[in-house]
Amino acid sequence: MSGEKGGDGSAGRRARPAITLVVLVVCVAALMLTVGIPAPASAHAAGTRAGANGGHHTIVVLPTGSDDTARIQAAFNTCTSHGWTCTIQLVKGTYHTSQIAVTGFQGSFVGAGQGSTVVLGNPNLASPTADPFWSALPGPENPWPAIFTFVNGNFWISGMTISDTHFYPTMGWDWPGVGTVTALWSWVLITGTQAYVSISHLTAIGGSGDQGPYPGNSDTFNNINGITFEGMLLPNGYEDVYADQIPLSGSFSLTSSTLQWAATAVWVENVLEATATICFNSIQTAGTGFWDISASQLRYCGNVVTNVVSEDVLGIYGIQSMHKTNLLPSTVSVVGNYFAVNTGGGGLGFFDLGPADGVASTLSVVVTGNTVVADTTCATCWPDGSIVGILGYALVNFVASYNVVTASPNAVGFGIGVNNYYGGVGTGGGAIVGNYVTGVNNSTSLVGANGFSVVGNTIKNSGAYGIMVWYGSSNIVVAYNLVKNSGVDDLYWDQTGSNDLWYENIYATSNPATLP
Repeated sequence: MSGEKGGDGSAGRRARPAITLVVLVVCVAALMLTVGIPAPASAHAAGTRAGANGGHHTIVVLPTGSDDTARIQAAFNTCTSHGWTCTIQLVKGTYHTSQIAVTGFQGSFVGAGQGSTVVLGNPNLASPTADPFWSALPGPENPWPAIFTFVNGNFWISGMTISDTHFYPTMGWDWPGVGTVTALWSWVLITGTQAYVSISHLTAIGGSGDQGPYPGNSDTFNNINGITFEGMLLPNGYEDVYADQIPLSGSFSLTSSTLQWAATAVWVENVLEATATICFNSIQTAGTGFWDISASQLRYCGNVVTNVVSEDVLGIYGIQSMHKTNLLPSTVSVVGNYFAVNTGGGGLGFFDLGPADGVASTLSVVVTGNTVVADTTCATCWPDGSIVGILGYALVNFVASYNVVTASPNAVGFGIGVNNYYGGVGTGGGAIVGNYVTGVNNSTSLVGANGFSVVGNTIKNSGAYGIMVWYGSSNIVVAYNLVKNSGVDDLYWDQTGSNDLWYENIYATSNPATLP
């Protein structure tokens, strides 16, 4: 974010995803293995054990201590031919693998538990042959830079650790608009046209590499998008490698998992009529994000996101109309999460770029009950005008309610901000209600906003201003707020808007001095 009136903080960046039945399947699989019912020899790959009963098929892949790529790939190939009632089981131990690509998988991929089943990426993974790599399907002849790539399907992943900590995990590939990189695109990448995927109790660990700032030193991350749900495939005769990508429909959930050391830990992009639920995860040294969602709903809840360090990746950030302008209205809810940010990191930022190009906004966001704690005592923290807390930019509707934003006294940027100054077409109103903000330079800032209520907030110890209404903000109600100990003024109104109402606020200083 280059300044409080504009910028998305991500210039130049293009990073960036039926439980009962599955549990029953796994239980049946365990029973089959116990009684030792064998499958035909042709039904499983070398180095695996398989069992079959009543149409269900289970393939147990055993670790060898060396390269397990062929065995894991063969298990998926066999499982795919058996349809939904198929399970791939990894036992306790360490597996070593290069890229695995699967199309149309229906079933479950399970381990013996996080830390018990460990899948390690081999060093120097092969480069894709297509440029860009997503212009051709993934497979042995065009290995995508991901440990696991799934095209379409309906499946569950659970109970394992996936890790690649090599500084150069791949031999290198061309990233259009960025250049040659060696980082992984993802640990797990789901793409295609329609997929239904649930991931739970997964640990994924990266390391330093050539993407995103790494805390405490000059190194960077070796993984770009962590766990990804993204429409990436290109049609025949494509012209733009980003704008022409085919959207992905379906559903995606990531729950009860631990993700560490990636530029962005969870990524959702270019989805149509999709839902994504990202809840109750522990995410360290990275945030999550999305771009270009259409007729879709995203929910982030109960996550603990700590040590967010990248200047262009916030705890959660989203950009609408980044590459596509024909998007349909979509909603994002962010409820009950905890964010700890430092060393240049920020909290939450949501940007609809459509209005800047004369296209109506399509993104609505609700942010409620979250905590953002910004440690800004470091020497390399955000410059003035950057995001510390929560920002909505040119959205259809933006609600920030009952959040807590705290920072050390020298914090710059703002606590909760609305920026519609460059929005123009189709930007709507919303509410900033019941929040607690302390220690931020400008605690609550409305820039070019229209139709917002700022009610019942507690704002303390602002470096400059408590509540700011400026740059033509109109039809604003500021009422029943407690604002105190601001460095310049508790309340500020530049009087460039119209129909703004101020009443029943408790404060000491204001500009103009006659504010009620």
